[in-house]
Amino acid sequence: MIKQYRPEEQAEGLTLHGLAKKSGVNYMKIHQIEKGKIKAEHIMLRTAQSLATALNCDPKDLFTADEPTEKE
Repeated sequence: MIKQYRPEEQAEGLTLHGLAKKSGVNYMKIHQIEKGKIKAEHIMLRTAQSLATALNCDPKDLFTADEPTEKE
């Protein structure tokens, strides 16, 4: 699962459009990733790397582990 776009990026003035421009990743793709319309396993490594570089983080920091479901 992809982490939601963090409010601190917005507070620093980096909007989704700004992130798109800075990373070179299409705005709609970022929006679809954030909203879960594009699943993490379908994101190209190049896209994750571009977003991570723009956000000054490691690509793995963009992802959260899916929480395990309890078996009843």
